[in-house]
Amino acid sequence: MFNQILAIALKDLKVLLHDRGGMVSLFLMPVMFILVMSSAMDVEPISEDKPVEILAVNLDAGDLAGEVIAELDAVEGLAAITSMAGVVLTEERADSLISDGQYSFALIFPDDFSAQVEMAATQENVAEATVTFIVDPTVTEQFLASVRGAVHGFVQQQAAYAQMPLQLEAGFSEAAASAPAGMGGFVIEMGEVFIERMSASAQDAGESSLGVRFEQVVPSDYHVEEYPSAVEQNVPGYTLFGVFFIVQVLAMSLLQEKEEGTFRRLLAAPLSRTALMVGKLLPYYVVNLIQVASMFAIGYFVFDMNLGSSPLALTVVTLATAAAATGLGLLVAALGKTREQIGGLSTLLVLTLAAVGGMMVPTFVMPEFMQTLSKISPHSWALAGYQDVIVRGLGTAAVMNEVGVLLGFALVFFSIAVWRFRWE
Repeated sequence: MFNQILAIALKDLKVLLHDRGGMVSLFLMPVMFILVMSSAMDVEPISEDKPVEILAVNLDAGDLAGEVIAELDAVEGLAAITSMAGVVLTEERADSLISDGQYSFALIFPDDFSAQVEMAATQENVAEATVTFIVDPTVTEQFLASVRGAVHGFVQQQAAYAQMPLQLEAGFSEAAASAPAGMGGFVIEMGEVFIERMSASAQDAGESSLGVRFEQVVPSDYHVEEYPSAVEQNVPGYTLFGVFFIVQVLAMSLLQEKEEGTFRRLLAAPLSRTALMVGKLLPYYVVNLIQVASMFAIGYFVFDMNLGSSPLALTVVTLATAAAATGLGLLVAALGKTREQIGGLSTLLVLTLAAVGGMMVPTFVMPEFMQTLSKISPHSWALAGYQDVIVRGLGTAAVMNEVGVLLGFALVFFSIAVWRFRWE
């Protein structure tokens, strides 16, 4: 019996080893997934080696904003950028850089920043200086909260430090004015007033903005009524993750028809190969469209998801994305010869491209080389298109670049697939 078991085992091992494509997929898939995900997940905490870059625009007529920006730049994990190519940043330039996706944050100090902070040190009910915090709405709330908290807390801390000498001076002046002439209790009374003033200032520092008010906005080119929730930021990514799983279904279907002889009979029918291939792909293309519509409908009706203001823009991005997904499915069908090869190759491509494209980890927190690498993934361009519409509130003209790239992916996939496709 042992010899029989050994003979069968050796036979199946030879069959498995003979399927070189399947073996490559079995070993290459986990290796690639480990490499890609380990690189994508190499998201270090905010540190000196990997600081968060914040555009800083100083419109302050006084000196305080400049001092705050200098101190902010010295904080570990933060980098304040005040000029580009030797030109001092303006509010319009900072707004444009965020709109273009080059940066995610900008801090605008108003012209009355110093004056209002100084007045708030000694006067009550003083109008607050508004510090504007411009944010790209594609930044997740979790990451934004940490950056916003650090920046707001630091700016207020520096404002409190700037106010302290003024408060000390006011405290001593009040003590001197209220102390009886020639009385030995002058020092005691001065100390009591000083302690009272400093205690009140410390309490106010924890309860007020010290003459500073923060206003969070999005770039002026965007049409966003309120900052997007996790639903608007996550649903497009999850949807794309599901859309590209059509790759394995499509490829397996074509292989099954070849194995069962159905495909050979279709070739004998009086129709062109072009008509045959288009007819085979059309149902999967329609399924992709239904997938997107269903996922977005769930987001809209169940979670009150905002779908933007341009249904046409959503439509063209979806049409282009479905074309890229079905094209990739046909490519896998052309390259895979067995079920094992198709299963391994489709899983390898779908998961790797999803990870690289920012479906699992947002690209803006990935290492720089991974952000560059994400451009080879259709997932990344499709997600950018959906974010332009849903998160940034843009229209059809703004997504034509992403749509063009997605159609380019589809053309490349289809061309290689037709070239390598085995009709017999």
